[in-house]
Amino acid sequence: MVTPYNDKEEKSEQVRRMFNHIASGYDRINHLISWGMDRYWRNKAIELLQPYHPERILDIATGTADFAINIATQLPNLKHIDGIDISDEMLRIAAEKIRVEGLEHLIELKKADATELPFKDNEFDAVTIAFGLRNVDRIDVALAEAYRILKPGAPMLILELSEPTNGFLRAGYKFYAHKILPLLGRTLSLDKQAYKYLPESIGAVPQRKDLVSIMEKTGFVETFFRSISPGVVTIYLGMK
Repeated sequence: MVTPYNDKEEKSEQVRRMFNHIASGYDRINHLISWGMDRYWRNKAIELLQPYHPERILDIATGTADFAINIATQLPNLKHIDGIDISDEMLRIAAEKIRVEGLEHLIELKKADATELPFKDNEFDAVTIAFGLRNVDRIDVALAEAYRILKPGAPMLILELSEPTNGFLRAGYKFYAHKILPLLGRTLSLDKQAYKYLPESIGAVPQRKDLVSIMEKTGFVETFFRSISPGVVTIYLGMK
């Protein structure tokens, strides 16, 4: 298991501490290291969610609420989003962004862990998680929890970073991810280890067919993945 700091503490505790450290510069740095593509990736994921017209959504690992805010402004049928995260600082920044956008009536934030969701069975029309699955301690448990709280026939949408499969592109990605990213992280971030952990966590998370297989073992059906940009991000969707 890849962890931010050490092999002694639980991963969830290390992830919580890491995001508390980097929260203040998180949005700015993410936009820089993705070359501004992070907004495009979120919008492409929302396009796949639109045909289902969800009214109530759970956004897991909501972070600074970028994805929740994008969803709230793009899905006309939406009535409520619950955004959960384990980082107090990320939630604090998220709350301020939601206030500035005037979306307090649509988005409600809670401190909670993806592996122990504080919601009833069959409660949500959709579950989303953007760029957060690789930080979860036990992916199988988190997927099972998401499945539990979804209504029958409702979708789960996952947006996650991935490694390109094309040999030439993969080599370029490896150089950027393992050489340039840590350097940028040391320069821009308050937590130098965080952006060394980032490419390591991407390489460790199940990708494409492997993640789809885990989703199907959980019970999801009609599962598929779609890689974009080209292969550095993958969108997954499955139905309960």
